[in-house]
Amino acid sequence: MHFQIIQPQGVLRQFVKYYWIMESNPGDGNVTERVIPTENVQIMFHYKNPFSVCASDNSIHRQSQSFISGLSNTYCDVSTQGETGVIAVTFRPLGACHFFKFPISEIEERNINLRDIFAAEVQDIEEQLYGMPSAKERIACVEAFLMRRFALIPVYDYRLLESGIRLIKTDGLHVNPNLLSDKLFLTSKTLERKFAKYIGKSPKQFIKLIRFQHILSELQHTSYTNLSVFAYENGYYDQAHFIRDFKTYAGLTPKVYYRKYCVSNADDHCHYNEVE
Repeated sequence: MHFQIIQPQGVLRQFVKYYWIMESNPGDGNVTERVIPTENVQIMFHYKNPFSVCASDNSIHRQSQSFISGLSNTYCDVSTQGETGVIAVTFRPLGACHFFKFPISEIEERNINLRDIFAAEVQDIEEQLYGMPSAKERIACVEAFLMRRFALIPVYDYRLLESGIRLIKTDGLHVNPNLLSDKLFLTSKTLERKFAKYIGKSPKQFIKLIRFQHILSELQHTSYTNLSVFAYENGYYDQAHFIRDFKTYAGLTPKVYYRKYCVSNADDHCHYNEVE
């Protein structure tokens, strides 16, 4: 199996966080990975077999050949099926709105077939990607597609929301929608409308996504002897609330996630009173 992250170049760097390419052969066996929600809209182009997806409600479907994936509040399990090849574009939070004319909230919790949006153009791209011999050529093909779709949003809105995102990421434990609207000098309704149109989530849900990603990063890079204290340090004063949110986003309790993904000897020193 081959996995590669590639940084965008030129003007696209402001709107695209990175590209990733993954390829596997039947000899690799079927591989399943848990996908946990982030603040990033993605588009994916499969140039070989699409992935199989098991959603959090245990429903199973096969991904479209090419699709856009909106922001989500829950996890899914994605599995390779035989010979696979995919190139994905991971947008920055204010990235996707520069390439799609509809409000980004319209794809919230949804995966939309790109053929339903761009028709024959996407089918042509799928065929081109299949025949290309290198990652460099595939990236160039996808970047050309993005540049044909590119359109600036109003500068005022971009700068305003960029400031809001920066505030959330730097002080996420203390930011709430009311404080955010005050800081940006907007009414709550205006803030909701702009977040829905350009980012794809309500301010409240977006703040929770950023906070959860911060929690995962902290868990993976720091050794904790008491996860109850960890929950408190990350803005959760109710342990049951922390566990409930964690299970919604990751499908696991914090204790199980910590043991599975974070510290190899967590069983020896992790103390956490689970609330079922």
